[in-house]
Amino acid sequence: MLEWSSIVLYLLLSSYVIIISNRKKEKLSCTVGKMISMTNAMMTSVTIGTICGIILRDTDLAIPTIISISIGIFCGILTGKPFSLMATLEGITAGIMGGMMGAMLGLMLQQTYLNILIYFLDVIFVLVMILLIKVIDQEVYKYNKNDQSVNQFN
Repeated sequence: MLEWSSIVLYLLLSSYVIIISNRKKEKLSCTVGKMISMTNAMMTSVTIGTICGIILRDTDLAIPTIISISIGIFCGILTGKPFSLMATLEGITAGIMGGMMGAMLGLMLQQTYLNILIYFLDVIFVLVMILLIKVIDQEVYKYNKNDQSVNQFN
């Protein structure tokens, strides 16, 4: 049950970041877009990969790896596409790398430490997503502040 609630948490927060970055894409630079895409894809694929590795312990490493890499690539594409092809590529590669690492971690864990790691990943994921949302808000604020100063001179 803990695993599935964590997956829902990851997908909801990741989707929220995708939605707000798409809505505010005109006010964000390409560099910020690359960072948003990379962070969102990496965190989502690492956490989903770890959970898939835990859930699918009895299978081969290939299945959780394929699932987590696919989710990471999808997340990287959705987050990076509004900014540039470079941001999309950054998100795709981060999703691939995170998916492989997460799946390996999930399969290598001992049974006694599974819940501890899931709680730890939940906390880290939420903290990173909060920081990412704060970065987006700061960059939009900078854009609005610069836009207002340009309008004052005109």
